[in-house]
Amino acid sequence: MQLSAHNNIKPVLVFLHGLLGSKSDWQKVIKKLPHFQCIALDLPFHGKAKQVVVKNFEQTAQYLSSQIKNKVKDKPYFLIGYSLGGRLSLYYALQSNCEKYNLQGLILEGANLGLSKKIERIQRWQQDEYWIDRFTEEKLEHVLIDWYQQAVFSSLTEKQRNDLIQLRKNNVGENIANMIRATSLAKQPDLRAKMQSTRYPIYYFCGELDYKFRQIATDEKLHLSLISNAGHNSHQENSFEFAKKLEQLLMQSIS
Repeated sequence: MQLSAHNNIKPVLVFLHGLLGSKSDWQKVIKKLPHFQCIALDLPFHGKAKQVVVKNFEQTAQYLSSQIKNKVKDKPYFLIGYSLGGRLSLYYALQSNCEKYNLQGLILEGANLGLSKKIERIQRWQQDEYWIDRFTEEKLEHVLIDWYQQAVFSSLTEKQRNDLIQLRKNNVGENIANMIRATSLAKQPDLRAKMQSTRYPIYYFCGELDYKFRQIATDEKLHLSLISNAGHNSHQENSFEFAKKLEQLLMQSIS
């Protein structure tokens, strides 16, 4: 699907990080996209938005809407979201009550599309409650050691894990617990049907070693771009290829 409202005008790229991250996570990619205006946002409870409190998906979407309106103005834009940022992008575009004037499309990286079965949502909430308790009660660095042992991070080397722990340990544990509570996958609508009927083009990026999300993209027949030598956090692990494929995709979209 090609862009229609602003043909041949390069869209602004709005980047959303994942849980425990910040807008600075996207700097390696942004530096490789000099021909685009790029804006990275901090999510509530994160980075310079640590004091922003949200209770659910809709409040988070309204926060994003206000940030986009303030920073993007009336220009066409793409949302590019990693993991939690991708799930929020999906909700914002397909489910929220926000004004989405000039949104041109979505690029999701390693983002879950929703859970279809009640039992899956119950199990996920039980899992998230476990992490909520730990992030609230324990020293953050200790929790992160176990967090990055989860299956989705299985492709990480020991050095990569340690680097992530050092990078993320400046978060506030209670804030992370609150963000999980507000935006748990257990509370996210299953958006797969809406993805098939939306007018927005939706593209999916995934590390070739991120088998879980690679399978999701395959099962849902998404427009998939694989990033070589990368796992779940492909824009960090191979920022050069991520940026190159992102630029190619966007230039095709506006040609």
